Amino acid sequence: MLKLKRFFKRIRRSIWLYPALYSIFAVVLAFCVILIDARVFFDASGYIPSVFLTSTELAKNVLGIIASAFITIMTFTFSTTMVVLTMYTSQFSPRVVENFLEEKRTMKAFGIFVSGFLYAIISLLFIRDILSDYRIIAGTIGVVYIVIGIFNFIIFIHNVGTYTQASNLIDRLFHQASQSILKYCKVMEQYSLALKEEVEKVESKLQIKAPKNGYLLNMDYLGLLKISKDKNIQIVAEKVHGQFVTEEDIVLHICYSGDSDMDQNTLKDISSCIVIGERRNEEDDLGFALKKLVEVSLKALSPGINDPNTAILCIQDLGLLMRELAVLEPGFRKMEDAGGEVYREGLDFGTLLRDVFHQIIYYGKGDFFVMMSLMKALGHITENISAGNQPDLENFLVYTEKVLVSLHWEKEDQFYFQNEIQGIRLRLENRRVNQ
Repeated sequence: MLKLKRFFKRIRRSIWLYPALYSIFAVVLAFCVILIDARVFFDASGYIPSVFLTSTELAKNVLGIIASAFITIMTFTFSTTMVVLTMYTSQFSPRVVENFLEEKRTMKAFGIFVSGFLYAIISLLFIRDILSDYRIIAGTIGVVYIVIGIFNFIIFIHNVGTYTQASNLIDRLFHQASQSILKYCKVMEQYSLALKEEVEKVESKLQIKAPKNGYLLNMDYLGLLKISKDKNIQIVAEKVHGQFVTEEDIVLHICYSGDSDMDQNTLKDISSCIVIGERRNEEDDLGFALKKLVEVSLKALSPGINDPNTAILCIQDLGLLMRELAVLEPGFRKMEDAGGEVYREGLDFGTLLRDVFHQIIYYGKGDFFVMMSLMKALGHITENISAGNQPDLENFLVYTEKVLVSLHWEKEDQFYFQNEIQGIRLRLENRRVNQ
């Protein structure tokens, strides 16, 4: 069931969905108009205002012009799209290319251009000499189509101009990551926190390995809970979404008693709850959503781009996103239902801190303002951090301080950094006291 949902989700996010749907609509529309114009079933001319009816010669001329216009627009649109994709890859990150391709308004516009061309060509093909005695509506429908196409072409140009701006791309990546984090936090807050000792008491009698090499895209925890309830077993999931696993990596530990019915069908059902893919996606993998912002900031810090202000924008957003995650206590979450138990491992905050900020420190440590923005981002995290995540932040702060000391900054610069570090430690101490 989970794989079927992901299949439909993949279709919904594919770049050919709207062009394919609109093309089918254009073909159906063309044949319907042909049937109406040919009076195959009934004469509809009495129900259509005469101003919309044209001669076959005029309709042919109009449809020919429309077909030429749509093919020209399609060529320009395709060329512009290739330029934008090249710019995204070279100036931002190869991982953000799909964000442009998955934009619905862009793909809808391209679908209208393709379908408009198909409608004009099919209508031209079936306008026969037999229709010369009739006044037809095919040309008028084509005019309506080209008006809609021009309107969407203007929208497409506006979108391209908007999407090529770094600040707009960063805002979209931030909102997508924020939605992923909000979804993750809501799910994790539904279940109780399991102590480490409680999880360690679960005696693993059977291990389920990854069905194939790739990234862990999703896991049907509700499906696992249902199996756990029906078979009277305990399941421990020790992998999180986004991790790369091989066929030899253990994904699930299963504990069961002698009266549990652990047959091959049950093992097959458990394995079907694990979804492995070749590519990560930010919808269920918030680590990947954060990684996109990190890569944009790293590209901005590269010598070829040298745009530290863009990197600072990314760091500010990353600090806000990490603040949203900092509220969750680390460890496993226990899912229970009438005897069934599933232990789900949460994201490790210390690992996320390292994945998000370590490379930025390495490549941006030579820029005072970049490092100051990073210190302020760490300060934002203290506003919402849980007691369990405070040691991870303190350890990362010690590492950052060592890096800054090794750079031998000027005394004035060191003074600003030390003030920020002391302020963060003071806020951590105050939060520890209040908690």
